[in-house]
Amino acid sequence: MKVDILGCYGNVVGPYRATSFLINDSILLDAGTVTEVLTDERIRNIKAAFITHPHIDHVKGLFSLIDEMVALREDGIEIFAAKQVKDIITENLFNNLIWPDFTSIPSAERALIKPNEIELEEEVEVVGINFKPILMNHSVYTTGFVVKESEKGFMFTSDTGETERFWEIARKEDGIEFIIADVSFPESQKNIAQISGHMTLSTLLHSIDRYGLRDIPVYIYHMKPFFIEEIRKEVANSKRKNLFFLDQGTSLFI
Repeated sequence: MKVDILGCYGNVVGPYRATSFLINDSILLDAGTVTEVLTDERIRNIKAAFITHPHIDHVKGLFSLIDEMVALREDGIEIFAAKQVKDIITENLFNNLIWPDFTSIPSAERALIKPNEIELEEEVEVVGINFKPILMNHSVYTTGFVVKESEKGFMFTSDTGETERFWEIARKEDGIEFIIADVSFPESQKNIAQISGHMTLSTLLHSIDRYGLRDIPVYIYHMKPFFIEEIRKEVANSKRKNLFFLDQGTSLFI
């Protein structure tokens, strides 16, 4: 499995791009960044998008992606999300007010967006990749994911505060090569992190220690650009050997 990091930060400021991962050149996991970095040829290869939650920094790339597909290809893409997330996307974003309703353009039968509901902790297979959604603790309905190909894969918290169920599954799930975890704020902003449904480093470390996951690589993502250096210092001071930073424009391989 190849995971291209199209964007992985908690705001769009200067060079920092919003969350989106492209798996095996064909499936998006969140869509905060798409057409800013992908060529037309790579856009043509995208078959589906799994969306964790409807916050703009995780879905805004869908607008330009679908617009490009009008010119680049006749078929659309499948969008997979929990019902609560899918309904917001189809009713509040692609509603002919915020953006054209591509769930019925050019026709209901040949729509460029084909929305699909997924159930919590039930696997969905697309192009040989299995996705299992896990309910997370965020300010809106959000799912993290277990993502696997041939019994090996990774886990993604998406944006979240402390969520016991995610880490329970991480402890038991076989074949997990790494975890991508939200650390949006430094400890100096712990209050705003809790209010907004995000983690600080201490929250992440608590879960890692409680569930015995010190040996699995954990990639920190969704850092707010203003606080990057502060978070990096906290991670360095923790002296944890299994903590890494996710970098946009790079790829992870399993």
